[in-house]
Amino acid sequence: MTTWRTDEELMLRYRDGDAVAFETLYHRYEKPLFDFIYRLVPDSTDTESLFQETFFRLVRAKGRYRATAQFKTWLFQIAVNLCRDRMRRMKHRSHLSLNSPVFSRSDGRTDIQDLVSDPSAAVDKSVESAELEAAVKGAVASLPEDEHLVVVLKEYQGLKYSEIAEITNRPIGTLRSINHRAHERLRSALAPYLGE
Repeated sequence: MTTWRTDEELMLRYRDGDAVAFETLYHRYEKPLFDFIYRLVPDSTDTESLFQETFFRLVRAKGRYRATAQFKTWLFQIAVNLCRDRMRRMKHRSHLSLNSPVFSRSDGRTDIQDLVSDPSAAVDKSVESAELEAAVKGAVASLPEDEHLVVVLKEYQGLKYSEIAEITNRPIGTLRSINHRAHERLRSALAPYLGE
C-alpha cells in the first residue's frame, strides 16, 4: 500500500477517485477543524453542522481542486466562509462558546498569552477559575470579527501568519496588526485577572 506524505497529494488522489485518500484527510483534520469551528461560531450547537458542511463542500469542490495552495488553508478557508455566513445570520445572539481552560502562574499573575492560547492547561475547578474562564471566553467573544478570527487561527489553531494570510486573503502585516490590537483589547478586558 502506498503512503502519501502530503495533504495535497491525498486531495489530488481523492479528486481522482481514491476514497481512502479522503478518509485519511478526514481523520487528519477531524479534530483541528472541529475545534476551530467550535471556537469560532457563536452557538456551539452549530459546530457539528458547520463541520459536516465544510467536508460536504470539500466533496462538492473536489473536481476544482488544484494543489496551488496548502490543503490545510484551503479547507480552513471553506470553514471560515461558512462560519462567517452563519455568524452574520445569527448576530442577535450575544454569546460564544469557547472551550479554553485557563490557569494562573505560580506568582499569582496570569499572562494574557496563557489566558488566550493554552487550551491544554489544567483548570482548577474553584469558583475563581470558573469566573476567569468565563471572563476569557467573554473577552474573546467580544472581539471584532476580524480580530476574533485571527486570534482563533493563531492562538488556538497555531497557524502561521502566512497560512492565515492564505485563509483570509489579507497581508501578513495587516494580520500582525489585527492580532496585536486583539491582544491589547484582551489585556484591557482581562486586566483585573492579570494582576496589573
